[in-house]
Amino acid sequence: MRRFHLLLFTVVLAGIVVAMVGARGLGRPPRAAHSSFGRGSVIALIHGLGSRPEHWLGTARLLARRHHVVLVDLPGHGLSEMPHPFSLDRAVDAMEQALDDETSEPVILVGHSVGGLIATRMALDHPERVRGLVLVETALAPQFTGRDREALLVALDHDYRGLLRTAYTAFGRDSAQGLELYREVAALDSSAMKRWIRLALTADLSQAAAGLRVPVLAILAERSWPMGEPWPVTAEALGYARVPNLKPMRIKDCGHFVMLDRPAEVAQAIARFAAANAGEPVAGR
Repeated sequence: MRRFHLLLFTVVLAGIVVAMVGARGLGRPPRAAHSSFGRGSVIALIHGLGSRPEHWLGTARLLARRHHVVLVDLPGHGLSEMPHPFSLDRAVDAMEQALDDETSEPVILVGHSVGGLIATRMALDHPERVRGLVLVETALAPQFTGRDREALLVALDHDYRGLLRTAYTAFGRDSAQGLELYREVAALDSSAMKRWIRLALTADLSQAAAGLRVPVLAILAERSWPMGEPWPVTAEALGYARVPNLKPMRIKDCGHFVMLDRPAEVAQAIARFAAANAGEPVAGR
């Protein structure tokens, strides 16, 4: 009888734990960690997968001369908790809460790489909160499909470190920067990073982007927009072909982390874009 009571207690306790976890998953995800400095209209900077807000500092310091700059940690990075369950929409929710802490006014929303997917989804879902959208080295369409994507997903489970090393060393402007980028992402929680990588390999906003109602600036390195390649070709490859109000620009002689290599050029481009879109935001849906 005592064993039965113990078993019953264990089952009940397990049920309570499952219910608590389920309730947490169904509720709003934890807000993303964030910091800010400067005064003026708000520019929010979202870093990419395996990156950190400090990668934006060179650009952020220049923007803060005339703007209130918000630096946001992606969920699962820095001090930001990973939402459970995890999805692009729940990552957007965590970002939205962070911005609500800073301002109720519409912002210039800037995202690097996968951070640009979050920024795009937020601009689609909440155009009243976004004055303009800046996408830095962001692909709105998956860059790997079919067998190539399946091979990467297999490698994600069986050669995680090797996959990271190949990707992040290629992201660098040179081998030294690439190795440092790899070391930084390799130090992060692998379970969170694997979920982010799966999202990056499968998320496709290229069709939905036709519904963007805010101005968009795409800042790309030569690695993404090769010299001599017509913009329509690049736009189709990266998923920008249907974006209605888009201005693309290329920054030369840099790697995937454009803001590390050309912080002043990136800051100047964002500041010009912010000044050109300082009017009233698009009305919400």
